[in-house]
Amino acid sequence: MGVVAGLAGVAGLANAAQHINPEGTGEVLIYPYYTVSNGLNTLYSVVNTTADAKAVKVRFLEGENSVEVLDFNVYLSAFDVWTGALTPVLNADGAVVNGNHSTGDTSCAPYLPKASQDFLPFAIQETDPLSVAAGNASLADRAVEGHFEVLEMGSFSAGTVSYASSDHGETGVPANCGFFADAWLDETYNEDVTEPTEGGLFGSAVLVNVAEGVAMTYDAIAVDDFWLNGAGQHTAPGNLAPSIASGDTNIAIFDEGVGVNLTYPNGAQAISGLFTKQEIYNEYALDSIVAGKTEWVVTFPTKNPHVNTLGAVPVIPPFDTFWNGVNSCHEFGITMWDREEQEETPAGGVISPRPPEGENPEFCYESNVLRFLRPNADASAASIFGSTNLVTVRTPATPVATENGWARVSFDAYTDALGYTGLPVAGFSAQQFTNAGAAEGLLAQYAGLFVHKGLISSAP
Repeated sequence: MGVVAGLAGVAGLANAAQHINPEGTGEVLIYPYYTVSNGLNTLYSVVNTTADAKAVKVRFLEGENSVEVLDFNVYLSAFDVWTGALTPVLNADGAVVNGNHSTGDTSCAPYLPKASQDFLPFAIQETDPLSVAAGNASLADRAVEGHFEVLEMGSFSAGTVSYASSDHGETGVPANCGFFADAWLDETYNEDVTEPTEGGLFGSAVLVNVAEGVAMTYDAIAVDDFWLNGAGQHTAPGNLAPSIASGDTNIAIFDEGVGVNLTYPNGAQAISGLFTKQEIYNEYALDSIVAGKTEWVVTFPTKNPHVNTLGAVPVIPPFDTFWNGVNSCHEFGITMWDREEQEETPAGGVISPRPPEGENPEFCYESNVLRFLRPNADASAASIFGSTNLVTVRTPATPVATENGWARVSFDAYTDALGYTGLPVAGFSAQQFTNAGAAEGLLAQYAGLFVHKGLISSAP
């Protein structure tokens, strides 16, 4: 009976509204983290697996409040690939003050300076007045880490002038990218655009520290059937629409292994419903013999439309704290177990320095980094990501505790509009090791990246 129910759930999901596609392709791609701090670059790709040309929006969102810092359109031909690189912008003292996007890709991206484009402050200044009032509009503080997304806006049928302009043909270079730039001069171009077809986008990213010889890779999270009734929204480069909140209000998830269809009040709450977890799980590895480091990226990719209501309306569940121009903090619980079942859950959480008794640790931004340290490790030691959106935890300190284990982070205090417990979260555990005993002249750095596992609360 359980097998039949499970199969019925899978069949239901196949014909449902927006859902996270376990096969990895979709109309929307969520990349949980980028950074240009601490010697890291972020490289990424977007792949069109279909025979249709597609108009996609590529959007980079800073790490504190997910305000846009770079936005452009890319016109992908059939079976096309788009790639880009994020690198740091340094001041005269060598400090990172911004991020920069560059690409050698020939796909059409109207108005984008491909060789070099710094992240831009305009959206923070225009759409985040609380940050401006609080003196928190500096890209140096916010744009060096965050997350990004790709949204399919529409497709182009074969044989049209639009498709011909994006088709690379035998030269590998589109025949007339200027067509798109000219067509958008009045910001009303929609000729030959049809609703998104098939989805079929997938992507990946690589976090690279060239000096240390380390690379960590992940796949973008693919959301399929994003658009209500299949209708997309094709907008000009730089337009803040469409957004992650523009999708269908109907979603499909697995609840205790069974496919469930849900309807939310609006698109923001619906996309959050896809990512909501009551708990997330992952491992840590801090082997001192190889200078082990572990940091978890904990990103809330849909948080912005919930907390940026400027007090005009209440904060939208499951979040419950306004963005005040500096932060929007939400408590979490954490319990750690080492590999020999030694447990650590001190009262008041496990952050360093320890908070006042009775207070739990908090994630205050949209992209957060949770750093694991051994009980007596030096907190000033070099980190993996060099994040400023940082929470530090200390692992079990019992006499027999090991240096490795796993942790559970819980969001039990939050409930969405349909009664599901948790917060919408994405991310991974990053681990880095240095072998000081390698042969002379050899750089012996190793790293791995492991996507968070999680628990969806039982149906309310």
